[in-house]
Amino acid sequence: MSKYKYLVATALLLMVLAVAVSINTEKASPAFPPVRPPHVKYQVTLPPSWYNGDHAPVGVTDYGAYQSVSTTVAYSYSSDEFMGNFTIYNAYFDSNSSTAPHSYSIQLNVVLNYTSGGSSRYLWVQDVAVINTATNQLNIVDNIWNLTTSSANLNRKLVSGNGKVYTYQGSTYYAYQYPSTITYSYPLGVSLFVTVGLVNGYPTINFYFVYGGKIVKYDTVTIKVKSTSATYTVNGYNLLPSGLYADAELVTGGPGGGSSAMPVTYNATYTLQYLSSGKLVSVPHAFDYGADTAENVYKTSDSGFNYAANLGVGTEYFHELW
Repeated sequence: MSKYKYLVATALLLMVLAVAVSINTEKASPAFPPVRPPHVKYQVTLPPSWYNGDHAPVGVTDYGAYQSVSTTVAYSYSSDEFMGNFTIYNAYFDSNSSTAPHSYSIQLNVVLNYTSGGSSRYLWVQDVAVINTATNQLNIVDNIWNLTTSSANLNRKLVSGNGKVYTYQGSTYYAYQYPSTITYSYPLGVSLFVTVGLVNGYPTINFYFVYGGKIVKYDTVTIKVKSTSATYTVNGYNLLPSGLYADAELVTGGPGGGSSAMPVTYNATYTLQYLSSGKLVSVPHAFDYGADTAENVYKTSDSGFNYAANLGVGTEYFHELW
């Protein structure tokens, strides 16, 4: 082989190796996994057994239930839009994430129920703000997980959007991160909202955030399964087949991967709304922490007034906000 041919062959080999390394080291978008209950039960009991007040995803959660004297009263409703709003006046967090030691997340988490072939299927839809309190930077991420059974996965061939389907601890999930990082100052006001509808018979999920007076639709995900209905659901009568709650949450947790965070300073207000008769209204009842996400916070207090939650540093116990 001539010296020229040898150099060309070597260059081609290096290019192939570089492409292979790039493919193998592609970084997955952040995962915000659901809790996997050890035992599947179908009766809704509050609070969820795997969290306690001082170690939970704290914020606003509508379980489809409220306390009346000593009785839990269940209800249910559906909507094609949920919105979570938060205003942060100051914040500094520590977390147990080695890659994001001063970050935390605020997650809008809702359950999508779509019907195909006469059977109900469930997806967990997440619109998430990841906030780095050391750099005052904000990233927006979405996730979708399959909650139809306790071991259900997403089929890569049946999900289409700006993102991809990744694998986290044996479970597949869809994720996409909005490509621009936002540098913010306080007070920081953001809204996260998701819509759903049938487009050509397919459930289609739209992800939005609102910042600086601008509405940004950053992802549209199509579930390529012919369906007769698709709606977000809150149901306090029964748990999902996966053992999780059919709730709606705007909650605080670690910056991803099941991590925990703890505020050193925090002063924030959260509200959670859904679309009813063409208008956004507050969820009818709310508790101070959620059940479905694996991320959580310590030492975060939460009190409710006038359909809003006020979060700070302190101790917490499970209670109704309104």
